[in-house]
Amino acid sequence: MNERMTRLLAGSALLWMVVGISVAVYLEIVYAGTVHQTFSEYVHTGQGARLAGVAMLAVGFSSLAAAGALWSAGGPRSAYWLILVWGVGLAVLAIFPQEPADQALTWHGAIHRHAALAGLITLPLAGLLLSRQWPLLVPFSIVSFAALAVFVLTFVVPGWRGHSGIAERFVLGVDIGIVGVLIRRLIAVPVAVVRTGQPS
Repeated sequence: MNERMTRLLAGSALLWMVVGISVAVYLEIVYAGTVHQTFSEYVHTGQGARLAGVAMLAVGFSSLAAAGALWSAGGPRSAYWLILVWGVGLAVLAIFPQEPADQALTWHGAIHRHAALAGLITLPLAGLLLSRQWPLLVPFSIVSFAALAVFVLTFVVPGWRGHSGIAERFVLGVDIGIVGVLIRRLIAVPVAVVRTGQPS
């Protein structure tokens, strides 16, 4: 039963991830040339006002389903909760939009930033906790932390704000890779391997 539920949830996570990535790629194509802006700033564009939140929610649902699959498989509970924070954080990002870069920080923008930071920290941390089962997550997690540090610096170092968009997309790409590895392994690896922590 656990085996079937794990694969069902992991399959659902894969479908949601495909939807989220497809919408995000569509926005990147439509608004090519605005890569200096963060993905969240697409909410202030015509099509982004509708679709940016959809992409965030889809990836968030994918992550929540992946967390559920991990729980069903008997994986580390600490990693489950960390992935849950990342997934819920993406939903919060969609509900509370970021203000335009040239405007002062708003209350919903503050919620957006804190939720983003929480998720971007917890996901690679979950990857490190799961590295016993899946060693491939180690380089993904380390690169994610390094890229996150660069992304944060773009908001702190004068003159770096124009690089925030590129840095953010790199972080998000690596983090989606973490979720992708998790989904792939949960679909393919027997539950017993996840539960015992045997590398695969």
